Amino acid sequence: MIMTEDKVRLIGSCPFAKPGQTGRSYINSVITAAKWAENAEWDSVLIYTNHNIVDPWLVAQIVAQNTASLSPLVAVQPLYAHPYTVANNISSLAYLYSRSIHINLVAGDFTRDRESFCDDVPHDKRYDRVFEYGSILKGLLSTHQPFSFSGEYYKVSRLLLQQKSPEDVLPDFMMSGSSPAGRMVAAKLGACAIEYPRPSCEYLGEKLDTAVSHGVRLGFVVRESSEEAWRVAKKRFPESKDGAMIREYSSQISDSSWVKALNGAVSENGGVYWLSPFKHYQSNCPYLVGSMDEVAAELAAYIRTGFKTFLIDFPENAEDARRITQIFKLADRSVGNPVVARVPA
Repeated sequence: MIMTEDKVRLIGSCPFAKPGQTGRSYINSVITAAKWAENAEWDSVLIYTNHNIVDPWLVAQIVAQNTASLSPLVAVQPLYAHPYTVANNISSLAYLYSRSIHINLVAGDFTRDRESFCDDVPHDKRYDRVFEYGSILKGLLSTHQPFSFSGEYYKVSRLLLQQKSPEDVLPDFMMSGSSPAGRMVAAKLGACAIEYPRPSCEYLGEKLDTAVSHGVRLGFVVRESSEEAWRVAKKRFPESKDGAMIREYSSQISDSSWVKALNGAVSENGGVYWLSPFKHYQSNCPYLVGSMDEVAAELAAYIRTGFKTFLIDFPENAEDARRITQIFKLADRSVGNPVVARVPA
C-alpha cells in the first residue's frame, strides 16, 4: 500500500511483554492493541525489535491473523537477519494475509547489544549499512529477475526470491530521520524519515526537505478539557527519581542524536508539548496533552510543516485510540489533508 502525499497516516504501537507475563496473556495484549488500532481506522501498528523482546515476525503474524486489514510495521535490525530472510518473511506474510507488511529499518541499537555482536560500526556508517540492506530488500521484492548487489557490507549474486508479494501490497519503508545521515539514506531509499519532534512553534519558517517524506513519533493524552487531560497525564506518568536517573545514564552512553536532544530539551513550554514521560524513562517520545481543540491545533501546525506520518505511542485503551483519531480529523478540517481511513476487508 503506497500512501499518496496528501494524506495523513496514523500508525499505532504494539506492546512489549511485561515481566512475568505469560505467553498467552501477551498474545491477548497484542491482539487487543491491534484491534484498538484497526477500530480507530489506523493504517498500521509498529512491532519493535531488540534483544529482550519476542521475535517481531511472530508478533506480526499474530497481528495479521487477528485483524481484517491492519498492516504490521516490523522493525528490522540488520544485525539480526540477512536481507534475504527478511524479504522472504515480508513476501510470505503479504501472500498469506493479502496485505502490506511494512518495514521500519533500524540503524542503531542499545550499545551493549551491539557489543555482544562485536559490532563497532560508527553511527553514520551504520546508515550506510542500512542503505545497502534496504536496497537488497527492495531489489528482491520488486524484481522477477535474479538480483545482484555488491556493497561494503553486503554482497549477493543472482539471488531470486521465489515467493513474491502481490504487487498491490508491496511494503513501505520507514527509518529514523533524526540525524542528517538518517535523512539522507531515507531519501535515497524512498523511505519515510521518522523523527522525535520539537514543539510545533519551533518549526515556524522552517522548510522540510521535500526529497524525503517526513513523520514524527508522538504520544497523546487528550480529554474534553485541558485540566482533565493534565490530571490524567500526570497520574499515568508520575515523576520518578529512579526513572530520571536511568534516562540520564542512557542518554550519556547513547550515540543517538535524538536521545540527547530530547533529554536536553525543556520538559514543558506552557503549551501541550510534554517531555516528562521521556525524561522519567516511561516513554521514548514527546507527548501532546490538552483538550481536543488544543491538541488538534498543535497537530495542524505539524501537518502544515510537512509531517504526514504519525507514529503513535501506546494508547491507554480503545477509547483513547478513537479519541486520537478524532483529534486528527479536527486538525484535518483546518489543513485539508485527509486522514487515512482504511476500507475494511
